Parts: sequence; structure tokens; C-alpha cells
Amino acid sequence: MQSKSPGLDIPVKHHQTDVLIVGGGAAGTMAAFECAQAGVAVIQVTKGRATSGTTTVARGGFAAAMGADDSPELHLQDILSHDGELIDPALARVWVHDIVDVVHDLESWGADFIRDKDGKLDLKEFPSHSKNRACHHYDTTGNMVTKVLSKKLRADARIEKHSITAIVDLIKRDDRVIGAWGVDYANGALVIYHAQQIILCTGGGSGLFYVNDNPPQVTGDGYVLAFRAGVPLLGIEMIDFQAMCCSPKELFGFAPHPTGFINAGAVFRNREGEEFLKRYFPDTAEQSTRSEVILAMAKEIHAGRATSTGGIFMDATKVPMEVIQKQIPHVYKTCLHRHIDISKTPLEVAPGSHTWLGGLKIDIHGKTPVDGLFAAGETAGGIHGGNRIGGSALSASLVYGRRAGKKAAALVKAARIKLPGPDDGAIPQSERAWLAGLMSRERGLLQSDLRMRCRQLAHNKLGPIREERTLREALAEYERIERDDLPAMRLDDKARSSDKVRGEELESALSVRNLALLGRILAIASLKRTESRGAHFRLDYPNTDDLHWRVVTRLQAGANGGIEFHTDPVKAPAPSGAQPEKVAAK
Repeated sequence: MQSKSPGLDIPVKHHQTDVLIVGGGAAGTMAAFECAQAGVAVIQVTKGRATSGTTTVARGGFAAAMGADDSPELHLQDILSHDGELIDPALARVWVHDIVDVVHDLESWGADFIRDKDGKLDLKEFPSHSKNRACHHYDTTGNMVTKVLSKKLRADARIEKHSITAIVDLIKRDDRVIGAWGVDYANGALVIYHAQQIILCTGGGSGLFYVNDNPPQVTGDGYVLAFRAGVPLLGIEMIDFQAMCCSPKELFGFAPHPTGFINAGAVFRNREGEEFLKRYFPDTAEQSTRSEVILAMAKEIHAGRATSTGGIFMDATKVPMEVIQKQIPHVYKTCLHRHIDISKTPLEVAPGSHTWLGGLKIDIHGKTPVDGLFAAGETAGGIHGGNRIGGSALSASLVYGRRAGKKAAALVKAARIKLPGPDDGAIPQSERAWLAGLMSRERGLLQSDLRMRCRQLAHNKLGPIREERTLREALAEYERIERDDLPAMRLDDKARSSDKVRGEELESALSVRNLALLGRILAIASLKRTESRGAHFRLDYPNTDDLHWRVVTRLQAGANGGIEFHTDPVKAPAPSGAQPEKVAAK
């Protein structure tokens, strides 16, 4: 059904379903499969085309205890042994057990994981894993998994797909989420959804940073949507930065799969040619955890030992060509296409935002504390704690997408609530007024310029090395942006003559609001944690303080747009061998 929004010359489309899934990556698509299998109506809304999201950036593989000498419990112990003390161990235990079944299902759907000549999975070695357990398709694993999920999704007519649509806010009634509204920016229309259950799988917040390897649509939407609806954010200061190209210009922002480089035998050098990781970590050097490698890189850059472009050399020039061709063939071809031969020339890399380790509070089924709302994938928190070892992000996303879909469908079948009919009042009057002003305003800061300001601010002041002065500067500036710039923001002039441009500009402008709030949230969480731990490092508090800070940070929406800060004790692991709760079988 379609109507006109009061006070706005823009059409409104209305939809009703059992489960609304927001996000098009691995987690959202796995959730959609489970809902369809359970026989409940499901709509999957994606900013891009499904299957999309950040699944493709998981180049080297993902971890699953598939080897004869391995087990889920051993996988869990490796996770807990490497800065995993802020993890909710119940969430981690479910993940390492369930991923084994997911691997078998992916293969039954056509996943082409590399196998050896005997037909056994060719499990890669990843740093900080005690066993080889990375299922992979060389260095294009994420692309391969995306293609498998996309093919299965396209063939399933039970799943209604709404692409090129951005959700702006959730709709609540009586402390329960009952829907969401947003922008269909392909057609320049507003959309209103009512649903029995909603699953947020919108990825992380890497789009807040100028340097990142995520699609441009990944702007922390799920964090902000649920935060405004009353869901706590856990450990949001913990961000997994990864080495990304800063030179040459043609490769800027490209994530060249540093784990693959390390496995191949590459080393990191500063501008003086020193293999500096040996100085920081004599025993492990390049085999240190991801956050340790990134922190050492950041310290070298901060100390003035960066290259002329502000990066560090990632040097594979001593690695035999046959090893490069086996470990990182796609990266080698990508660089060669841009006239860079990594067997002869080191890449120049710097830390960029790869994945966010914190997120929304969930239980082992992906359910948040707010009724009617689930989260999975990078949107969910508590799974990775203060750090993560390689191969974890995609693995956990596949598992929790599936679990959230199963549980949401089960709740729909167990009991339904009465949903409103078509209701333009679902979009608050204040939001209509804001949209009307945004679309009619002829003067002010362009949304694209303000978006870049938010991203540069995070890059300069909220990166892997932090301190009180720059954190306070970032917090004050994000507060000023929200107070002064957002109310005066305008769209590009072309939005007046093109529905398509208007839709794209609206989507981007609305994501600027999310970025500004997310920047404020990140600055507060980072400022409050006065220690260094895992993926969070403070120049002014370089040591780990277990007495005061072996806790999980929890941020919640307060009165009048304020943010409340709390801490919770770390949960103790269950006894080794305890079996996780199973979700009802299909």
C-alpha cells in the first residue's frame, strides 16, 4: 500500500510481515533461511543488494574445529587465552560448537572449501590458534561464501527481498519493538514496516573511519537504532583495526589480507627497514595477535618511523613466488593489476577499521533485552570481548544469524501480537519536520561534507592509539556536530530534480546522524576506560588494570539524548565440556 507523508511531497509504502531482517550479509541471510524454513513470512531489507555486507572482506577463511585432532572446546580455550577475558563465554561456546554444523551445511549448498589430495579439508594455520582450523578458498573465502549464500537466497521465493532500502529508526509500542521505517532510496520513497520480530544484522561501525575496508553503507546503523530503542551497547570501545593500504593511491583502503601475508612469511618494516615486531614481541613477532601487530604498527607511526605516506612496509619480497601464489593469489593479482608486484615491492599499510568487537547485548539466541528485537553478526556484542583471533568474525556471524532466525521464527509461531494497519503516524512528527527541512533547505553544510568531517574526526582522534586530550576533543566536536551542524545540513541541489538522487542523498544524510551519535558513543566509552587492554590502547594509561577495569563497559541511552555509562563484571566460563543449549531442529 502507498500513501503520501503529511507535510512531505514524498510517497510512503507500507509493509507487514512476521519477521523483518535488516541487513544483507552472512548473518542476515542465514536468519532469512531459517525463517523461510520455519514457514513464517519474512522480509529482508538491505542497503545494497543481498547478499552483500562485509562478508566479502573475510578473505583468508574462518575458524571451525573441523580437524581430527581438534574440538570446539579447544577452539574455545584458544579464544579465551588470547585477550578473550571480556567475552561472554556462553556466547563463545555456542558459536564454536554450532559452526561445525554450519560448515557442513555450506558445503551442501555448494561451498567450495579447499581440500587436499585425500579429500580432507585443507585447514589453514592462523596466528593464535593451537590447531589448523581455518576453512578457506585461498584468499577469496568471503567472496565464495557470498556467492553460495546469494545463489541460495535468489532461489528462495519465500524470502521477500527489499534492496536499496535504509532503515532510519525502529517503531516501539508499550516497550516493545513492532516495526521500523526508512527510505527506499532507489525510488525516493519512505517505507514503513510492521513486524512480529525484527533482527538487526547491519554490520559494524567501520564507516565512521576514513580508512576502512567495509562497503560504504556500513555506518553503525544497527548500534544506533537499537541504542535509541533502549538496548545496551557492550564493549563498544574495542575495535579490530587491520593493516590497509595507504599507498599507492590506486590501492588506498584496500585490505591486502595481512594474515595471508604473515602465513606466507612476510615481515613488517618501518621506514628504517627494521623488522620492528621482533622488538615488541621477541617470541612471536609477526605471529602475535592481530591487535598486538596493529598496536605495534601504530606505535611506530606515532613515534615518527612511518613511511613518507604515513604507513609501514608489509614486505613479501623474500617470499617464494609459489608460496605467494598459494597463500594470497587474489591479492597478488589485484596488486599486479594496479602495477604493483608484491614479490618485488613492499606494500605500504596503516591501521584501518576492519571489524567492531562490541555491540548490542544479546543472549545465546541473539535476543536483545528489548522485546521484539534480535541482533546478529557484527551488530551483536559479547561474542569477541576485548580482542579476537583471526577467523572469528564471519564464523560467529554465520552461527548467530542462524540462531536469531530460528528463535525469532519460533516466537512468531508460539504467540503473535496484533500489529497496526497502514499508519503514517509511525513516523514521528519531529522526524517529518526534520526531513521536510532537510529536503527544502537551500543553504547549509552539504551532507556529503559533514559525513566526511565525521569520518576524518574518528580517523584522527579515535584510532588504535588514544589519549584523554584527543578523546575529549573528539567528544566535544561530535556533540557540536549534533547540536549545530545536523539541524542545518542540506542535500545536493540535484536532489530537487531527481527522485533517485533525492533517495540516495536522504539515505546518506540519515546515516550522517548515525555516524555523529556513534562517534559520541565511541569517544565516551574510550575516554572512560582508563587503561589499555586488548584492542584498546591509551597513551596516558599504557598498562592493563585488572583491579579496576577487568569489566565490560555498558552504555545506554539516557534522558534528553544523554548517554549513561556503566560497567558489568566479566562472566565466568562454564566448566570445560559443558554443552551449549541447542536451538530447536528444523
